[in-house]
Amino acid sequence: MTGYGRAEGESQGVAVTVEIRSLNGRYFEADLRLPRYLYELDPELRRLLADKLERGTVTCIFNVDFGRANQSTEEISVNEPLARAYLNKLNELSSSLGLEFKDGFREIIRMPDIIGSPDKRVDDNLRKFIRDMAMQAADHLVQFRCQEGEALRLKLAEAAEEIRQQLGKVEAEEENRRSGLRERIYNNLAEHVKENTADATRFEQELLLYLEKWDIAEEKARLSQHLDYFNQCLEKEPLGRKLNFIAQEMGREMNTLGVKSNHFAMQQAVVLMKEKLEQIKEQVLNLV
Repeated sequence: MTGYGRAEGESQGVAVTVEIRSLNGRYFEADLRLPRYLYELDPELRRLLADKLERGTVTCIFNVDFGRANQSTEEISVNEPLARAYLNKLNELSSSLGLEFKDGFREIIRMPDIIGSPDKRVDDNLRKFIRDMAMQAADHLVQFRCQEGEALRLKLAEAAEEIRQQLGKVEAEEENRRSGLRERIYNNLAEHVKENTADATRFEQELLLYLEKWDIAEEKARLSQHLDYFNQCLEKEPLGRKLNFIAQEMGREMNTLGVKSNHFAMQQAVVLMKEKLEQIKEQVLNLV
C-alpha cells in the first residue's frame, strides 16, 4: 500500500501539481490539502481516490499556480479600520501592562483579516483539469504499488517455499519419532512391569492407540493445502486480507504440529516454520 505518485500540467495559464503519498493502513484514510477555493472538490476527490486506491493512509497535496498574468494589485485588500482598531487596543494594552510596544506595524500585519485577497475563480474546465491531474497522480501511485508488489510477491513466495521445506523435514523425522516413542514406552514397561505379566498383544494395541493420538497426518495435509492456496493467490491478484486469513490458518496447523510432534527435530522445524510465517504476516499487511 505504500507508494508515491505525482502529476503536473497546465490549463488556461494555470499550472497544477498534485502529489500523492500512501502508507499502510487497514482502511482508506485521505488527507486532502486543497486551497480554500477548491474545498468543494473535496468530497468528489475522496470518492474517486477511494475507488482507485482502496486502502491506505493517503496524503494528497494540491499546488495551483495562477501565474503572474492572472495576478493584479486589485486582488490584495487591506482592512485599514480593523488595523487602526488593533493599533489602539495594542497601545492601550501596552500602557496598562507597562510594557513597551515596539514595531507596531509588524505586529498589526500579523493579525487576522488585516491583509487578504478574494478567492480565486475556478471554472468547470479548470475543476475538471484538477480532477484529471489527481487521477493521473493516483495512477502513478498505483504503478508504483505494482512494482513494489511484484518484489513483495517474490519474498512471500520464497517464505512459503521455506515453510514447505521445513514441512518436508517434519515428514522425514516421523519414523524416527515413532521408533523413539516405541522404544521409550518399552523401556518404561520393562522397568515397571514384570515381563511375565505383560500382555504383548494388548500392549501393541495400546501402543497403536497412543501413536494415533499423536498422529499429524491431517495437520500436514491441511498445511500443505494452505500453502498451495497461498501460492495460487499470489499468482493471481494478491489480496492482503485473503492472504492474511490463509496465514492465520497455517498458524493453527503449525501450533498443532508443534504440540503433537513430541520430537526435538520436528519441533525445531516447526519453530522455523513459525518464524517464516511471522515474516509473511508482516509483509501481507503491505498488500491492498
